[in-house]
Amino acid sequence: MKTQKILVTGDREMILRHNFLFEAMGSYYQAVDYLPVDSKFNMKALKNFVKSIQSRLPLIPLKPASSLRKNSRTYIEQSCYVEQRIRKLNYSPDLVFQLYGMFSPFWQKLDIPYTYYLDYTMALAKQNWSPWAPFKLDKEYVSWTNCERKAYQNAKHLFTYSNCVKSSLIEYYGINSENITVVTPSGQFQKPYQGEKTFGSKQILFNGSHFERKGGDILLNAFRKVKQAIPEAKLIIIGNKLPIKEDGVSSLGHLSWPLEMEKLFLETDLVVSPARCEPLGQFLIEAMNYGIPCVVTDQDGMPEIIKHQVNGIVLEPQNLDMLASKIIDLLSNCGTLEKMSKAARTRVEEQLNWQIIASKISQVIESL
Repeated sequence: MKTQKILVTGDREMILRHNFLFEAMGSYYQAVDYLPVDSKFNMKALKNFVKSIQSRLPLIPLKPASSLRKNSRTYIEQSCYVEQRIRKLNYSPDLVFQLYGMFSPFWQKLDIPYTYYLDYTMALAKQNWSPWAPFKLDKEYVSWTNCERKAYQNAKHLFTYSNCVKSSLIEYYGINSENITVVTPSGQFQKPYQGEKTFGSKQILFNGSHFERKGGDILLNAFRKVKQAIPEAKLIIIGNKLPIKEDGVSSLGHLSWPLEMEKLFLETDLVVSPARCEPLGQFLIEAMNYGIPCVVTDQDGMPEIIKHQVNGIVLEPQNLDMLASKIIDLLSNCGTLEKMSKAARTRVEEQLNWQIIASKISQVIESL
């Protein structure tokens, strides 16, 4: 039966970040509806629901909000809560499209098919960035990943941001590779940028929304060396307003207007992300859209979008001297920047835009 109505579930903020994807998918289906779930969802509604099903799920205790944290019980509670909301709809969707893996859209009854679009797994989080896997005991981590495993195995199909995530699903969760399709996402733009891009500003841009994880301290140390070699070099940090007072460094905080970001991208020569952990880096794709080469570390999914010496530079993590050296080389050579810029924009036009991504996802869904 042809899929006609798709229901999108997931964290409210993540759904908003993917709004261009769902707009593009809308041309393939009769309806694409949304059931967003707040990260801190309605605890009163949750507790009432859990209380109503305790006779059927005796292992789920009724806990105060202050005691809720990442463990198998909260995973199941959230999954059951979302399932209840889906079943209260005035129609039954043909497919539920779930963003990310912090819960499952169904736990008790699997009569509606569902898929996931995953940027990461808890197994990768434990390996690469422990704050994302804050389990006090190993058994809590195992219980959580057992919930993930059950949800992924029951899914009709899994879409992943990267081959890195696909490998984790195969190796740790035991998912058949045929049930996984890698679909690299795009960024916060509806269509590829068609305007002009020039170089020579000597401006570096860094997304510092998660400063330590994204390697902000590493970049600051490298920039001091860059500044010695290129006195006119500038480093712009966005995401969080940080109390950094160094020559050539500006922290702008969060920029909410698209035109502000476009102006900043067009003034920038280089985006740098020496991250310790970065599932993919959609900010990098947004930079590529404006033809900005990127310097990244070979962590997680970043090397899958930044090709070394093609549309940027890929380095080993925490190699301060090499990072500074490559930044200096690139800022000193506009010809190389222009060549990489063209490659970056071509990649966005041919692969990393939402129309192509929506088409690929829809083709897979219809083939299931």
